[in-house]
Amino acid sequence: MEIRLPNKDEFVNSFLTPLNKISESCVLKLQPAGFTSLLAAADNTVIVHGAYSCEADDDADLKLNVPDIARLIRVLQCIDSQSITLVVDGNKIKYTSSDIRFTYHLLHDGILSLPPLSLEKIKKLEFDTTLKVPCTSINNLIKSSTFTLNINKVYFFTKDGSVYAEINDMQSQNVDSICIKLCDSYEGEDIEKPLPVSFDTIRTLSSVKCQDMNIKINKKLNVMTFGINNNNVAVKYIVSGLVK
Repeated sequence: MEIRLPNKDEFVNSFLTPLNKISESCVLKLQPAGFTSLLAAADNTVIVHGAYSCEADDDADLKLNVPDIARLIRVLQCIDSQSITLVVDGNKIKYTSSDIRFTYHLLHDGILSLPPLSLEKIKKLEFDTTLKVPCTSINNLIKSSTFTLNINKVYFFTKDGSVYAEINDMQSQNVDSICIKLCDSYEGEDIEKPLPVSFDTIRTLSSVKCQDMNIKINKKLNVMTFGINNNNVAVKYIVSGLVK
């Protein structure tokens, strides 16, 4: 079975790396249109669905059980070419060129488990507020966290038509805080009561390279989604908000 990747660096940096931020291993489903993967963090506060468009054989319908995403990333980074063809041979991924060849062993089916989640239910979620945030704003928010000490909460809220994120702990006293405007517009309902999210979750977003991030908020269920579409890559984070 051949897999033709149009851009190796994009596959590594924008697809595999975000998955690796959530888990050391993953199951990659391969079909003719490309890869998909569904992962959940150990505490189930973050769910990630990733898709990468590439060309595979017309009858492709495989599960690639990747035991160590970081090792797969490292060996792919040894390839200089961008447009490459990988071969799946049983429980092995192979690559051969005039410059380099390698064999990467996969696990057998049944060893890695998939999260007990329904993507259809996730797609049917209704959201109160939607916004588009430049990824530079998310990166600035992460950089600003160096000002605060031992705070792992960030609160999202709207004010005067804009969207803000504040690193703070509203359950504690005498803590330093910092607030940054994310964008100047949004659609739907105001977020008058700040929605808290673990800041560790926001840090995982820094692994995705993109221009803009689409954010949707369901206040009733206390759920946010962060979506990225970038050329051949689509990654969606489903995040559970904190109680306070």
